[in-house]
Amino acid sequence: MLGACAGCSSPDRGYDLSSFSASNDQRLIASYYQEEAFRYRRQAEELDARAEMYARTFGPESDWVSGTRLLAQSYRLAADDRERLAAEHLDAGRNASATAPPVRPQASAERTP
Repeated sequence: MLGACAGCSSPDRGYDLSSFSASNDQRLIASYYQEEAFRYRRQAEELDARAEMYARTFGPESDWVSGTRLLAQSYRLAADDRERLAAEHLDAGRNASATAPPVRPQASAERTP
């Protein structure tokens, strides 16, 4: 569940991250998934650097190197999945706003003295 920040005065409004309902803020959910994808890609890059260090230390064929590279690849796949989810939620948000009835501005009531 995605919720409000700690210490905020507004009550926690949780989001069902798997929901494509128009009642949820799809852009906010997409943003969450985009941030997750960014974090996963950064972790994969850090693991790539660690694998290079392991290759120099233990040899390029060591289990340390292959295991670290596999872990980096799994982070990349998770990032790809999060980017796909973000795109799906953005599309759902666009589709919901495209099918929503137009909002008419209310005429202001003019007062005469």
